[in-house]
Amino acid sequence: MRKLIICLLVVGNISCGNNRVHKDNTEKNTSSKTDIEKKLTEKPIKVRKTNDQRIVIFENRIDTFPIPFQEKDILMGLKSYYKFYNVEAKIGQQDGPNFPYIDIVKNDGNSIMFFSFDYENKNKLDEIRILDSIAADQYGIRVGDSYQKIVEKRKGDFKNSTDYHQHTYLYAENSNIYYELTGDITITEDMLENLEELELSEEQLQKCKVEYIIWRKRNQ
Repeated sequence: MRKLIICLLVVGNISCGNNRVHKDNTEKNTSSKTDIEKKLTEKPIKVRKTNDQRIVIFENRIDTFPIPFQEKDILMGLKSYYKFYNVEAKIGQQDGPNFPYIDIVKNDGNSIMFFSFDYENKNKLDEIRILDSIAADQYGIRVGDSYQKIVEKRKGDFKNSTDYHQHTYLYAENSNIYYELTGDITITEDMLENLEELELSEEQLQKCKVEYIIWRKRNQ
C-alpha cells in the first residue's frame, strides 16, 4: 500500500511538471509572436512618391530622347516615359501665330517644362523651356539658382542680351542651353532704344537668378 502511494505521488509530480513546462512554453511562444507582430506593426511603410522622376537636359538630349526630335508625333513617347506626370498637348499664344506645345505637369497643376513646336510644322521642335527646379541641366543648374552658381558650375565666358519685353538671357557660345534671368534690375527706355548695345554689367548680373532654363538649337 505504501509503495502504491509513493508511485501515485511520483506520477502526479511528473504530470504537474509537464503541465508547467507546457504552460511556460506556451507563454514563451505567445510572447515571441507578440514581439514579432509588434515589430512588424512598428516598421515604417515606404510609399513611392509620384513626382520624383529625375529630369536632366543635355546639349543634345533630354533624358533618353535625342534633341531635336525626329519630325514625327512624339506625344505618346513622352507620355510613356514621363508616366509620373501629366503630359498634355496644348496650343500656345504669342505675338505671332499660335503654336503647338507639349506640357509636362506635376500633380499640383504646375508645369515642370514644355516643348514648343514650329507653328508651320507641329512635329518640328523649336524650344524646350524648364520652369521648375525638379529638372536640371547637365551642368547641375536649376531654376532659382543664382548667376554666381552658373559661373561656378559652368566654366567659360558668358554673354547676355535683353529684348524689348525686358527679358534678359545669359548664354555661352556654341551651347544650346541658356538661361532667362530675373532680378532687381531697372531697364530704362533709353536702354531699350539701344538693345544691340545693351549688356548688363557684372554687378547687375550678381543680382540675378535663373527664371527659366531654355534649350534651343544654336544656329537653327
